[in-house]
Amino acid sequence: MNPLLHKYEFIPFGKFDVKQLEEALNKFLSQIKVNITQLEELNNATWDQVNQLLHSKLYQLNQLWGLTGHLLAVNDTQELRDLQAKFQPIITEFYVNLGQNEKIYKHYKHIKKQGYEMLDETTRKVIDNEFREFFLSGIDLSKTKKAAFKQIQNQLSLLATKFEQNILDATDKYSKLVTMEQLPGLPSDVLQMLAFNATKDGHDGLYKISLHLPCYIPIMQYCENRDLREELYRAYVTRASEFGPPELDNTQLISKILQLRQEKAKVLGFGDYTELSLYTKMAESSKQILDFLYQLAEKSKAHATKDVHELKNIAKKFGVTSLKAWDIAYFSEKLQQEKYSYSNDELKQYFQLPVVIDGLFKLIKQLYNVDFVPNNDIPTWHKDMQTFNVIKDGKNIGNLYMDLSARNGKQSGAWMNSARDRFTYGSKTFTPQAYIICNFTPPINNMPSLLTFDEVQTLFHEMGHALHHLLTRINHFAISGINGVEWDAVELPSQFMEYFTWNYHILQTITRHIKTDEVLPLELYNKLLKSRHYQSGLQMLRQLEFAIFDLSLHQALSAGIDYNALLNQIRKDIAVIIPPKYNRFPNTFSHIFAGGYASGYYSYKWAEVLATDIFAVFDGAGIQEYARLGQKFYENILSVGGLKPMLDNFKSFMGRIPQVDALLKYSGIE
Repeated sequence: MNPLLHKYEFIPFGKFDVKQLEEALNKFLSQIKVNITQLEELNNATWDQVNQLLHSKLYQLNQLWGLTGHLLAVNDTQELRDLQAKFQPIITEFYVNLGQNEKIYKHYKHIKKQGYEMLDETTRKVIDNEFREFFLSGIDLSKTKKAAFKQIQNQLSLLATKFEQNILDATDKYSKLVTMEQLPGLPSDVLQMLAFNATKDGHDGLYKISLHLPCYIPIMQYCENRDLREELYRAYVTRASEFGPPELDNTQLISKILQLRQEKAKVLGFGDYTELSLYTKMAESSKQILDFLYQLAEKSKAHATKDVHELKNIAKKFGVTSLKAWDIAYFSEKLQQEKYSYSNDELKQYFQLPVVIDGLFKLIKQLYNVDFVPNNDIPTWHKDMQTFNVIKDGKNIGNLYMDLSARNGKQSGAWMNSARDRFTYGSKTFTPQAYIICNFTPPINNMPSLLTFDEVQTLFHEMGHALHHLLTRINHFAISGINGVEWDAVELPSQFMEYFTWNYHILQTITRHIKTDEVLPLELYNKLLKSRHYQSGLQMLRQLEFAIFDLSLHQALSAGIDYNALLNQIRKDIAVIIPPKYNRFPNTFSHIFAGGYASGYYSYKWAEVLATDIFAVFDGAGIQEYARLGQKFYENILSVGGLKPMLDNFKSFMGRIPQVDALLKYSGIE
C-alpha cells in the first residue's frame, strides 16, 4: 500500500520510498490531466467548477512535487536526483501548457465578465493573479514562440537543479584530517565536533574538517594556523568552479542560465530579464532600485573604510602586515575582543539551542497569542528533529517542523518552506504546515548545540517566515501565507523578527549558560550592544555588492558577459575589500542561479526598510505594548497573505509610506 495515495494529515516520512513517490506523482499528474480535459469541454465554466476541477488538484500536485524538492534539500540521494531529473521536464511542461491553455483562459475571461463582482475578495484576487500568470506563461504568443518559451522554461528548471547539486557535491567532497596541533585557538566545543566527525570515520585521535559552515566559520574566526585558514578559504571560495572537478563546475551553467533568461524576457516582450522580474514586485524600475542601493553604498563606504583601517592596525600587532581574505574573520574576532572585551565564543556559551527555541516561542506567545505544543507523533525525515502543533485561541491552526543540524547530504544555509499551504475546499480547511531548516552544530554526547549570536538571528529570521506562512487567514493556497506576496516584500516578517534579539528582556528568556545556568549578564549584554554596529559598513557593502551585481548581470545586453569581470568592476566602485582573483563567488550564488532571487537579491535591503520602519514602532513603545502592536501586525501583515499589495498593508499599519531612516539608524550608518 502506498501511503502517499491515501489521505493523511502529516506527510508519512519514513513510510514511503522513492518508487512510491514516483507512483504518486504519476497518479496525480494523470488525475489532473483528466480534470483539465473535463474543464476544457465545458462551455462556460463557473469559478466553482474551475476550483473543483483544477485548483483542488493543483493543490495536491504542488504539495507532492514540493515534497520531492524538500527531500532533495534535506536528505540528498542519487535515487531522489534521478526521480527529479525524470519528472522536472514533465512538471515544467505541464505548468507551461496550463499557462498557455486557450480553453481554460477562455473560462477565466468568461468568469471575469460574468459573476466576478459577486465573488469574494480572495477569489477575485486569485483570478486577477491568474491573468498575470497566463501572460507570463506566454498565452498571447504565436505558436512558434510558445514552443520556444516552453523549451526555455524546461532548460532553466534543469539547470537550476544541477547548479544547486554541484554546490552540495563540491561542499561534501572536501574533507581533511588534521591533528590538534594544527588547530590552535579553536573553541573546545568545535574541537569536540571535529573529533567526533573523525571518530565516526574511524580516525580516533584526529580531527576532521570540512566546508560545512559549523566547521568553516569557527576555523576562519579562531584558528591561529594561518596556512590552514588560507587552504580552507581557497577551497571554500572555489567550490563548483573550474578549480575543482569539471563535472561540478557551474561556470557554463551560469552563462547558459543568463542566456536563457534573456531569451525568455525577449520572447515575452520585455527589454531584459530585470524588467520581467520587476513585473511582479514592489519596486517600479531598475533605476529606482539602483539609486536606492548606490545611495546606501555612498552612506556606508566611509564606515567600511574605517572598519578595514582598524582591521589592518590590529593585524600589524600580530605581525601580519598584509591583510588577506582569510584573515578578515580572524582579526575581526580579535578586534571585537579588544574593542568590546568579549568574544563570540564567550557569548555562544549562553545560547543553548533548546533554551533559545523556548524563549522564541515565549516571544511569539506575547506578540500573537500563539503556542507551539510539541507533537512527537508527527513523522519526520531525521531523528534530531522537532515537530509542533501551532495553537491560537484554543485551535490548532497549523504545524511546524524544525530540522536545525548540519549534516552531509543536506543543502547549506537556512530557509523556511511550505509542507502544506492553507486551503479551504468544500467543508474542509487544510491548515498550513511549515519547515524551518538550518545548519547549526549538531548536539554531541548529550550536550545541546550552542549557537553564535548570528545563528540566533538566523533562527528568528526563519521563524518570521514561518509565522507569515502559519498565521495566514486567507483560504486559497494561491495567495495564503507567503504565496502571492511580492518577492521584494517577503523578507519583511523575517527581518522584523531578527531585531528582537537585541532586546535585553528577550535575551534573558533565550539565554542560559551551558555550565552555570545563568542568563546573559547585563554587563555582557551592554558589551554586545556597544558592538551592535561593529563592521556594519563592511556588512552593508557586502550585501549591496551582491544586489548590484545581480541586477547589473540580468540587465547586461550580452548574455555572454564575463560575470567575474562585472563583479570585479562593481567591487572597484563600492567595495573596500577586494578578494583574491581566484575567488569564484558567483559559482555558489544559489540565491540568484537556483533560487527565487534572480534580479531580486536587492529584496533583502528593500524589505529591511519596511521591517526596520515597523520595528521602530515596537522598539519605541516598549515590551508592555507588544501584545497590542503584535495584534496589529498580525492583522495587517502576517494574516493577509498576498491578498493586497504589501505597500497597502504597510500603510495600514504605519499610516504612511516607508521611510529609510530606521534602516540607517539600526545599521549604524546615519
